[in-house]
Amino acid sequence: MIRVQNISKLYRIYENPSGRLKEILLRGRRKYHREFWALEDVSLEVNTGEAVGVIGRNGAGKTTLLQIIAGVLQPTRGSVQVEGRVTALLELGSGFNPEYTGRENILLSGQILGFSEEEMKKRIDVIVQFAELEAFVDQPVKTYSTGMMMRLAFASAIHVDPDVLIVDEALSVGDVYFQRKSLDRMDYFRKAGKTVLFVSHDPQLVQRFCNRALWLEGGRVAMQGEAREVVTAYQAFCARLEDARLRDAARNGGIGSREHDEILRELQLTGARWGNGRIRFTGVEMINSRGESTWVFRTGEPVTIRLRYESEQDFDRPIFAVDMHRYDGVFITSINNYDTNPEPLPIKRGAGTLDLHIPRLDLSLNVYFLSLKVFTEAGDPDWGDPADVHNQMYQFDIISDQIIHGLMRFDAEWRSRK
Repeated sequence: MIRVQNISKLYRIYENPSGRLKEILLRGRRKYHREFWALEDVSLEVNTGEAVGVIGRNGAGKTTLLQIIAGVLQPTRGSVQVEGRVTALLELGSGFNPEYTGRENILLSGQILGFSEEEMKKRIDVIVQFAELEAFVDQPVKTYSTGMMMRLAFASAIHVDPDVLIVDEALSVGDVYFQRKSLDRMDYFRKAGKTVLFVSHDPQLVQRFCNRALWLEGGRVAMQGEAREVVTAYQAFCARLEDARLRDAARNGGIGSREHDEILRELQLTGARWGNGRIRFTGVEMINSRGESTWVFRTGEPVTIRLRYESEQDFDRPIFAVDMHRYDGVFITSINNYDTNPEPLPIKRGAGTLDLHIPRLDLSLNVYFLSLKVFTEAGDPDWGDPADVHNQMYQFDIISDQIIHGLMRFDAEWRSRK
């Protein structure tokens, strides 16, 4: 349905408006602009019935790509072929006349796509009902809120029988109820043999809804293929960028409050690691059920986290903790020996090893990070002085053949009662 072959898009950036006029008068003998390639040699094929997600950081070229496919922009180089009727939600309110009512804009958008006024009048009640705008459909669109505008645009787009639906993050401004309602309709649309191409910053949505994904970085294709593989690679890339940012902030004195700066001065801080050094982590492994050291696990697989440390003296009541965060900073859990077993866990001077065994790692498919923490003794507040903290320094991946709704899965049993 969609074939994009080696397209590139060039923009000329002028420092001031007069630069463009000067170039015209001098007939190009002198340049007053700099060149910016929003896209470079991007290729993509989307087949009938596929849903393809486009992911990437802000400014990566995602919207430009969708605008070229929708016919709003022309590529500087390359070619685009799209079969069938295309409807696109690229910018909220694009194509709407703010002075017209919602009803008039529905009729206008349909006529632009080739429908007669009579055909659109037959559809208008269904569109208004889906958008839940019965009380406002005869009011000027300029009086609509952002959410109302989005509901009207989406409802209009999906009720004109498009062969290809292009959505550029438009659903992100809607409430949760309408988002789910819209995704259900898009899923029905895809199962009916239509084609969906959309931009989203929600990795879970891309993995659940899309067959394939395209990752753009700096206007170029960084990766494309099976949605889960592409999203996992993209999340790992973003996590590395965030880690580099945190390390840079730490080297430059931090970015927090005065109390935060005082803590930084007191601690021996190196990147994402700090502490007084009286107990130091020297290594960490994640071990699967076969005794293999690995950083990739399947949902529900047992794991042993092996911590190696060195201590400068004997400690009677140290606290060891392992935290887990998702790639985007969402806190998953913290496991420490004090809460798990209040009995003391004394350690001796020198090197030692601790094993933390988790019978089932029931996390959903995603990229995660381990944090290691050790305190010389329990105390108030926060167990006293940290000896060594490795903040989100160790990445591990969860793969899964099943869809898990939410952060993790629970073992459960359904029973029928009379």
